[in-house]
Amino acid sequence: MLFKAYNIEEALSKAEEHYNCHSDCLSVYTIKPPGSILWGIIKWRGVYRIEKSRKEIKKAAEIDKAVDGTVEIKDGIVIVKNPIGRGKYPSLVINDQNIEIYINGERAVGTCVVTEKDWIQIIPREIPPVSRVKVKITPDKMQAILEIERIPGRRYFLKDIKASNSIVISGDYEEIPAPPVSFEQCIQELIKNGVLMEFILIEEIKRLIELPGNVSAVVAKGRPPIDGVDSRIKYFFLQHSCRNPDFDTDKKVNMMDHTIIPTVEVGEILDEKVIPAIPGMDGMTVTGEVIKARPAKEAVFKAGKGAVLLDNNRIVAAISGRPILEKGVVSVNPVLTIPSDVSVETGNIRFDGDVVVKGDVKDGLRVIAGGNIIIYGNCYHATIKGGRNVEIYGRVIRCKVTAGGNIVQHFFVLPSIVRINRELKAIVEKATEMYLRQKDGNVGFIIYRLVNENTTVKTLMKDIENIFPLMQEEEESKDISKLLYKIKDKLFGINAFRINSLDGVRSICAELIEYENVHKQRYISNMNITLRYCENSMIFASGSVIITGRGSYQSNIVAKNRIIFKDPTSVVLGGMLVAGKGIKAGIVGSSMGVSTYCKVVDANGKFDVVYCYPGTILNINNKRVEFSL
Repeated sequence: MLFKAYNIEEALSKAEEHYNCHSDCLSVYTIKPPGSILWGIIKWRGVYRIEKSRKEIKKAAEIDKAVDGTVEIKDGIVIVKNPIGRGKYPSLVINDQNIEIYINGERAVGTCVVTEKDWIQIIPREIPPVSRVKVKITPDKMQAILEIERIPGRRYFLKDIKASNSIVISGDYEEIPAPPVSFEQCIQELIKNGVLMEFILIEEIKRLIELPGNVSAVVAKGRPPIDGVDSRIKYFFLQHSCRNPDFDTDKKVNMMDHTIIPTVEVGEILDEKVIPAIPGMDGMTVTGEVIKARPAKEAVFKAGKGAVLLDNNRIVAAISGRPILEKGVVSVNPVLTIPSDVSVETGNIRFDGDVVVKGDVKDGLRVIAGGNIIIYGNCYHATIKGGRNVEIYGRVIRCKVTAGGNIVQHFFVLPSIVRINRELKAIVEKATEMYLRQKDGNVGFIIYRLVNENTTVKTLMKDIENIFPLMQEEEESKDISKLLYKIKDKLFGINAFRINSLDGVRSICAELIEYENVHKQRYISNMNITLRYCENSMIFASGSVIITGRGSYQSNIVAKNRIIFKDPTSVVLGGMLVAGKGIKAGIVGSSMGVSTYCKVVDANGKFDVVYCYPGTILNINNKRVEFSL
């Protein structure tokens, strides 16, 4: 290219600017040299041809190739190659926090361009391994939990990366095992947290240390408190009235016996202390804090009225009655009080002690007591039976009232049984004599003849059967009925001909003697009945019957001792009065001729009345007298 200039230097300067290179790379050829005239006043420029040298042209061709630079990582070292020509310089993309890259002393972050001249320093991160021992104590401080946490370390390094114009720095790591945990280290940590040595489980710590990874276990346990054991009392009686359990069976039950009132007898065990109070033992937490145990409670165990404490562990009934438990005190109340009527709501009353009824006894109901009975109201078609005295302040209408033992058996049945036995023994003796005298005689015919000739046995048996309606207990009437039936079946009628020996008659006599002995041994205490007025009723007392009001009407009254009508104006109309020692009454019978039977059993008994109407029959010591006009 041609350049006009006043000298070569000016031409080269223009060429350097044009070619964008140093003058060393240019070749200069002078086409027309510069000149001047008039001592240099007039100058003209010369013409120069300036071109790049062939060496530079070759270089320029190589520059036009544009080869990118490269960077690679090998064995942890960064190797950089610059680009050729217009190629791109290599770069590093740094995004791994575990690898630190420093370029020329400064930490590089993100994307960085590098050259061969740069000083690149690599510092991988290293995380040391850790083994931690922690102690946790439960909120109740009864357990200490040892936790072993093993965290392995990491040693990071650069992975090899093949040469490329741009590479992403990516590190890898190798794991460093966690250091072992010692037994002493665990013990020290527990003590540091306040755990007492006496509660530490040594074997559990040793087992825990041998386990790999993160583990935990209870390595200390406190001593829990042992609460005291309360004394326990076993009661052997019902504390409240209950439904009759016979209603749940197939037994025949009176519908009015729906309620059972609990009662006990003398000497019956009421309750027993089966477990005495056992004191407790305080506990302790793993850190040594005392945990108070619940103290044992000693239950109230006392004997009240009507009960007695035996051997410090049993309470026994001292009297018969209703057991009562109140605030731990066991007593026996001999009195059961019915505040109102004995009715369908209350059901029949059965009680071993005394019974007080403040109202009436309604139709069909029963009041049966082992002790005294006091009724302030009236009794209607009821059964009243007391083991002791009976007092009724109201009227007694169509009732059966009993006090004490079985006076009917004592007065009527037992004497008749004794006489029947005496008669049968006489028959056996006479039959034996006749049989021995005749030798070839028939025993059955002899018995038939003697029994039918003896009217006394038949009369006595008839008298007992007539007494059945007065029997106080149904079972007793059944027993004597069986005995009488046996006598009839074997000795009366044609059945007597079937008797082959006298042993059958003797066995009947033995049964009569046994019956006699059993009932003679029964002691009948003197218990009285006191009432104002009775009508169409049966009154039986093992002592005396005392009537304080207007008298009796068509009632059967039997007393072991006396029958006493307090009011001289009282009237006895009809019925039967039987007393052991005497009868004292006002007016007996009526002008209408109502038949009234009065009997005094004892030979020295007395019959004292104000007036007897005709039709009254008096029997003293089996001597009968009938009053007439």
